[in-house]
Amino acid sequence: MNNLRDFLYLDSNKLHSFVAQINGGFIKEVTETTRQLGGISAGLNVGVLPIGGKIDASKNKESESKKSILLTDPAYFDILYRYLQKEKSLKTPFDLPQKSLHNLKIGEFVEINGFAQPPVVENWIKKIKEIYTFLLKNMSLVSSSQSSKSKFASKQLLSQFKQIIDLLTDFINISRKDPGREFIQVDLENVNLKVWCGLLPEFFFGQMGVLLPSNVTVFGRVERLLQPDEIWKVVDLEQFSQNFQATELLSALNGLSSITGKQIVVEELQAKYPDFFISPVAIYQ
Repeated sequence: MNNLRDFLYLDSNKLHSFVAQINGGFIKEVTETTRQLGGISAGLNVGVLPIGGKIDASKNKESESKKSILLTDPAYFDILYRYLQKEKSLKTPFDLPQKSLHNLKIGEFVEINGFAQPPVVENWIKKIKEIYTFLLKNMSLVSSSQSSKSKFASKQLLSQFKQIIDLLTDFINISRKDPGREFIQVDLENVNLKVWCGLLPEFFFGQMGVLLPSNVTVFGRVERLLQPDEIWKVVDLEQFSQNFQATELLSALNGLSSITGKQIVVEELQAKYPDFFISPVAIYQ
């Protein structure tokens, strides 16, 4: 059973849409096959995948009976996956050496393996708040050794930082591209690029911030290919009205990186050539 998949993400809307187009229509084929077989139990050939299923039907009364077969989303995924393999329409990691990555086309089905990071925007904000909290606790610990003037200055600075963080968080949530999706980055092994995936939270199998980072397999279609020198920003912080104050904030928080082990880098919110985007159908291990 080593070939079983542990799904972290599965877009059922895409699955049903794609499978419905296989061999002239998935639902139509199930209905016709059921009508022809008509026994108490039967094997149904759905697309390219033989599926065994029980049919609630009585012999000699087929016209009066009600027949139903329930397929789960993972079963739909297997139908689509095996169909694409049969049609040789799926590019797998074995078909994607570094040279051929530049020959991908928008709309192609691909399967890639890599190390996925938590959602970039949400994780970026989380790091800022965690380091600020660390700074806040640290300042309170050393406040007893400070003069009253420096205490006031420290409290005032921290208060300003808190206001900037709140304002920056609101700006990011309002101005981010594709606000309904959470973007993750997947680092490919031995390839100097990142694959970006925009995920819809309703199709998560758990919290992505908890499930990742981890080694994963991503299955989906090529959505966007960047051109040389092109930069695609999930959030454009240069448009932030308090950009100077935000830069000061990040500089101060990054000054603690030797202690916290965390660095806040604006480039984490940017995709650069030769990065590309996949519209994921499934992410699994």
